[in-house]
Amino acid sequence: MAKTYDLLFKLLLIGDSGVGKTCVLFRFSDDAFNTTFISTIGIDFKIKTVELQGKKIKLQIWDTAGQERFHTITTSYYRGAMGIMLVRTGQMVHCSMCNYTLTFFSSLQCF
Repeated sequence: MAKTYDLLFKLLLIGDSGVGKTCVLFRFSDDAFNTTFISTIGIDFKIKTVELQGKKIKLQIWDTAGQERFHTITTSYYRGAMGIMLVRTGQMVHCSMCNYTLTFFSSLQCF
């Protein structure tokens, strides 16, 4: 089957549990909003194709679980990611975002 896109990007939504990662994903991919999401277990993803400057860009957007108990599962999905979106609430009470960011950057491969 021929590919139907010019570029492919794997993007990650990372952040603490309950900050709205799944809501951001559904709003962007399906233009829908639901206030009654349950916590993501492990990882989930959606695909959205956008057109930019005449190119079809396929976005794989991965929604990671924010709970610490899924940390070992979700970090394995960092491999191959080309970008991250840190999702957080308005107040920064602790520095778990620092941990997510350090984990992501430590998984990068240099070429």
